[in-house]
Amino acid sequence: MSPTAQPSSSGAQLLDRTVVLLDLVADGGVDGLSLKELAARSGLNTATCHRILNTLVGHKLLARDDKKRRYRLGARMAIYGVRAARGPGIISRCEVALTRLRRRTGDTTHLMARFNHDSVCLDRRDGECIVPTLTGSIGGFVPLGVGPGSIAMLAFLDEDEQDYIIRANLGRYASYRNLTKDKVRQLIADTRRRGYAVDMGELIPGIAGVGMPIMTPGEKPGAALSFTLLCAKVGPGVIERYGALLEEEINAIIGQ
Repeated sequence: MSPTAQPSSSGAQLLDRTVVLLDLVADGGVDGLSLKELAARSGLNTATCHRILNTLVGHKLLARDDKKRRYRLGARMAIYGVRAARGPGIISRCEVALTRLRRRTGDTTHLMARFNHDSVCLDRRDGECIVPTLTGSIGGFVPLGVGPGSIAMLAFLDEDEQDYIIRANLGRYASYRNLTKDKVRQLIADTRRRGYAVDMGELIPGIAGVGMPIMTPGEKPGAALSFTLLCAKVGPGVIERYGALLEEEINAIIGQ
């Protein structure tokens, strides 16, 4: 055997093991699987399994619930999925809407999508004024319940599903300014009444946001369009105008 043969074989074996673990987690549902379950189902020893899982978590291919000690698919997997389906997928369907919304307002626009307990930025158009956003760039994510696009999706899920997600994310909400379980519940109620979510600088001082879910009849919201803008731009009627613009574009997307 040549000196280079062993590393190649080891690399292929490691890749095989990684794919097995990803497949197992993907089949584990929203609750995910524990290290013990993954080791048993994969046939790997616990130390090897734990090492691979930690690497996947570090690359955001998996997410770990430290409280329950369970693994589920990470936010980066959502990005790969939508890029693979870019042709007829949600990114392609929303490209024109994002560009048009940005052109009509001069503000930053986002396409957000739900992935397990997270809201992931799939696409965006930067406005005339570069503003800080909760997700940062494309591929960034926040817990469902954080930010207008995220709240817009959460608000129109069934109440039992809302409760489950809020409980799962409760520990993560503490990282965000003024965000509590009661606050999330109030935002959900306001969003359902209004039809779209609004943040007036509560999460990032001086930065406002408006978000609306993309929903087809009889289906749960899996994506949302949203704006991020300076609070200084929010004069009388601005929020209502942005809500109307989002509704117009979403209706066009649903009708495609």
